[in-house]
Amino acid sequence: MTPLKSSRRKMLAAREDLVDKISEIARKRGTLYDYVNEVLQEAIRADSLGASLREIIDERGVVKDAKDSGFILVPARLWYDLIDRAYSHLGEDWMRALWYECGQWYGKYYEDLDRFSAAVKRLLWDLSEFDLSAEGEYLVVKCIILNSSYSHADLLGKFIEGALDIFGYEPFSEDISKGVVNLRFRRRVSG
Repeated sequence: MTPLKSSRRKMLAAREDLVDKISEIARKRGTLYDYVNEVLQEAIRADSLGASLREIIDERGVVKDAKDSGFILVPARLWYDLIDRAYSHLGEDWMRALWYECGQWYGKYYEDLDRFSAAVKRLLWDLSEFDLSAEGEYLVVKCIILNSSYSHADLLGKFIEGALDIFGYEPFSEDISKGVVNLRFRRRVSG
């Protein structure tokens, strides 16, 4: 005969506000006992994956942000090959205009510079470095893009330029090479 698993219960201590919120959620989903066990089971599963629940939920938020803002997942090799071929066969002017326009759309979607910068860091997985910072009267953007060609770096530069146009910045200087984008912007003078 196989021994049955123990169904003994243990008490866990938690803050009152958290218990109240968990109880409220549990009422919608079943029982408090079942819901707390499910949460604990998922915490154990997350730990077995080498992550915390917070990390897993944050990653889920990144995927949701990407989906909600119109991104799709494409294998990197396919993406880079398509960009290089389109850039050389369809014309870099057409591609640059398309990426600039797309950048403008994302600038409008994310509504402010901090949200846009955070989205770029979260959603563009091929960036090993992205820094958007003020230096005196200039807004400076520095990007390092793993495994990218010149065409991809150039197009990313146009994307960023389009977004920053929405925030009232105009390009001042650019230094773009394979895998590196360095841009400098200044506030557009209205007049």
